Amino acid sequence: MSDEVFTLHDGEGLRAQFSAQGARWLSCRVLGREVLLGPGRVQDPPREPGMLGAICGRFAGRIGEARFTLDGREHRLLANEGSTCLNGGPDGFHRRHWAARQLSDRELRLSLHSPEGDQGFPGAVDIELAYRIDAPGELSLHWVARSSEACPVNLVSRTFFNLNGNLSSVVDHRIRLPAEKVLPVNDRWLPLGDPLPVQGTRYDLRDWRPVLARDGQGYEHCFVLAPGASVEVDSGDRQLRLQIRSTLPGLVLDTGRSLHRARAADGHTLPPSPGLALQAQYWPDGPNHEEWPQCVVRPGQLLAHRVRYKFFRPAMP
Repeated sequence: MSDEVFTLHDGEGLRAQFSAQGARWLSCRVLGREVLLGPGRVQDPPREPGMLGAICGRFAGRIGEARFTLDGREHRLLANEGSTCLNGGPDGFHRRHWAARQLSDRELRLSLHSPEGDQGFPGAVDIELAYRIDAPGELSLHWVARSSEACPVNLVSRTFFNLNGNLSSVVDHRIRLPAEKVLPVNDRWLPLGDPLPVQGTRYDLRDWRPVLARDGQGYEHCFVLAPGASVEVDSGDRQLRLQIRSTLPGLVLDTGRSLHRARAADGHTLPPSPGLALQAQYWPDGPNHEEWPQCVVRPGQLLAHRVRYKFFRPAMP
């Protein structure tokens, strides 16, 4: 198994590094700042070993009771968070070694074969994934899935950002997230039902807001987005902005609840909310809600999506 690091750069200040282990996004330097909480800077939280920067699947997010029914057949999955299947199960894609091939300074391609019955999921699935630099300051993630049997496939990059370029808290970051609705969740972080309007709630992030709500609480919630909608985050000093666009129907904003037991690589304790994840994906527990957007791949079909990350200095602080 190779631990080779693959480097992409745009020749103008964006430099990103990746590993075939978990198809991980290890590092991202832009405007002189390291903006990722990669494994070189942070010890992985004990609850979620190996996920920082990794690609999660087959189904990223939670599937309640570790089971779902598709085409009249029930499938029982391996649970790894109580009775829940989280991020594909105990041996999800984040733990796999992907085949990797660097095509140029601007493109890395990775592939993975998931055998039939993997973690309880039906069929054999093949994934092709690419990281590409499309323009100065712009990096995109592309993935394509094929399956021998009908199966839900939902991949996500479990990447945490800190645009300050250090290991300070992201409480000074601000966000603009143009979602009209959000999925309510229970105490197990599973959806309670259909999306609810954000109007008049702490989930209304349609105009610039601090990344932590007024009551000091964070988020680990899926917001309903129109494909192509632009989500933007500013650093604390307002000198760096990250804009994310995707072809996916949702975005999970995670303000670092799962990082509460993580430590810096030097062993020092991290501050509260040292990073935030902006995970473009299908809705959590979607396989158990056939009325929601579905990510089922069937034989002879492809499921393909793109997420674009654009880093730039905003016109005004």
